[in-house]
Amino acid sequence: MKQGCKIIDLGESKAIKCGGEPADHECNEDAICFDTKDGERVQFKDPEQADKWYNENHKKVIGGSVACSICGRAAVDNAMWL
Repeated sequence: MKQGCKIIDLGESKAIKCGGEPADHECNEDAICFDTKDGERVQFKDPEQADKWYNENHKKVIGGSVACSICGRAAVDNAMWL
């Protein structure tokens, strides 16, 4: 079983706990996700849908990343990839 990393909220700060979240698969980078100013994360498996959504909502996007299409974990959330 693979071990992933997890972001933990610590009041007004965050920490990264490596190896704390078991995964039953090898993560891929087949999805795209965007984080918004509202704290929402939207994810797309279809790049054309991602482009369309981004073009319509780019003013509220604060970040984007590739993500796993199986579990949804974004590359920016995984300390091993930072």
